[in-house]
Amino acid sequence: MKRDAGVTGGGLKTLLAPHAEHGYEDLIEACRDIATGCPGIRSLTHLTLNSVDFAVRDAEAEPFPATRSWDDEVETEGLPAQRLVRWVLETDSVMRPLLTGELMRVLIVTRSGGMQYSRVRDGQYLVGMATDSDACRAMDDRMNPKVTEVRRLLYDQGDEMPGGSVDVAKQPLTDQVPLAMQVSTDDRDEENRLRGIWLRHLNPDDLNHAAYYRAGRSVCAGDCFEHSKPDKVLRGVAPQRRRAMYRELVTRMLNSRTELGEILAPLTGDPIERLVLDVQMGAFFMHWLDHAAGDFAVGVTAFQEQVKVAEERLGDLIHDLGRR
Repeated sequence: MKRDAGVTGGGLKTLLAPHAEHGYEDLIEACRDIATGCPGIRSLTHLTLNSVDFAVRDAEAEPFPATRSWDDEVETEGLPAQRLVRWVLETDSVMRPLLTGELMRVLIVTRSGGMQYSRVRDGQYLVGMATDSDACRAMDDRMNPKVTEVRRLLYDQGDEMPGGSVDVAKQPLTDQVPLAMQVSTDDRDEENRLRGIWLRHLNPDDLNHAAYYRAGRSVCAGDCFEHSKPDKVLRGVAPQRRRAMYRELVTRMLNSRTELGEILAPLTGDPIERLVLDVQMGAFFMHWLDHAAGDFAVGVTAFQEQVKVAEERLGDLIHDLGRR
């Protein structure tokens, strides 16, 4: 059994794998900066090629129970991060045919905790765990600029704008654009209401696609993939094929709930409320409205600088879905 090198200070404990006792000081300091500004963070784990290097953890957090007799405390703390990295890499391979770039950020939020994955660079990852939904949002807001800073200062890498640009704000929509829509309901009034909601919120600048599922079945889906602006950046995949690929991605995410629940199990047993798959060209969002009923909504943007705005716009659409 290997020895943990634990350093406690400022309410944080640093758990080191033996190979990380030297040469990781800048990365450890970056993680401590993130955690210091966000008290709801349980831990931040740094991994190289899915091997745990170190974890910075709240000094008052109870250690996770060891599930493997040979693991040290740093490996036990980092096991959910290892499992999430494996899941992300598998999901990245599934999403690559969309031609929207690498999966560089994943956010999983439940009522009582969640995780954020950031790809620092190829083979190097940072995974955070937070103790409630508000802390997840705060952790995400802290991790995104810090990862960009680490990429720039330590590795001379560019800004990929994880989470979107902080300088872009949601703008009121004044013009409606033609949408490709599919509505599956026999209620004509409901169909008209859904079409009106989609026309109010979908646009070629931020929220380019949205779908609403009731009892696990698509009720309304629409997009403006054929508009000249998104079509210009998405031209490698025909709109009809892209729609089918996002439907397939929804099915895969539904089938992943058990695995993601097992990854989250040391932290929380609550169902996922929000899932974000942030690629280099935009993002895919999945928001659960009613787990018991199987109701949820998804959204897509093709523009990286608009990721934050597009998710806000999806929230507006979901709000209108609940109004009668």
